[in-house]
Amino acid sequence: MLQYPKDKLAQIILQYCTHYQIDHAVISPGSRNAPLTIGFVNLIDVRALQIVDERCAAFFALGIAQQSQRPVVLVCTSGSALLNYYPAVAEAFYSHTPLIIISADRPKHLIDIGDGQTIRQKDVFKKHSLFNANLDPTKGLTHNELKIQQAFQEAFQLKGPVHINIPFEEPLYETVNKYSVSINKTDFSPTIAPNILPKNLEKIWKGATKKMILVGAMYPNTQLQEVLESFTA
Repeated sequence: MLQYPKDKLAQIILQYCTHYQIDHAVISPGSRNAPLTIGFVNLIDVRALQIVDERCAAFFALGIAQQSQRPVVLVCTSGSALLNYYPAVAEAFYSHTPLIIISADRPKHLIDIGDGQTIRQKDVFKKHSLFNANLDPTKGLTHNELKIQQAFQEAFQLKGPVHINIPFEEPLYETVNKYSVSINKTDFSPTIAPNILPKNLEKIWKGATKKMILVGAMYPNTQLQEVLESFTA
């Protein structure tokens, strides 16, 4: 029997992943992110991958997103674990690669109390992300759901990293057999437009007196590969 986290914000996250047809979630295990880990492991349509080291996990997710041209979810526990994502987040920001970073956090009253791993996670990627959703359980489900929805839409539409930070109260491991909340589904189509080459590219190439091909970082493009091979045939 499938198990879902009892936490309602975690349930909303999982339902949006299903609604937006997320294929992969890369999870670095911990305690505070247990509601998310439990949920993704039981989410049938999402392939949940476990990578313990957060820095490696982030670049692994980045590679999947670059190949698939679809957002990949990254999940980590609270504290400095989140900071290890930063190199890959910066790469995603400048390469326009969609990542959805979902970090577990401690409740506000447990931040900056001198205890280990009680760092300030709010807006930690602000300078290198498209959107930051800092959820607040005290403001109600509707308020938080709108932020989650916007984060997913920004990742798909603008092609880049977004960050959803969720404070979780203990207990963290409680489960239920079905969702206790539902989401407000939109008509937004979760697709990313492919890169289209100009139809007259061959004509432009043959008409040019000087030719040079510069190969840089970009998404895989079968059409471009075929064109390049025809030029070298």
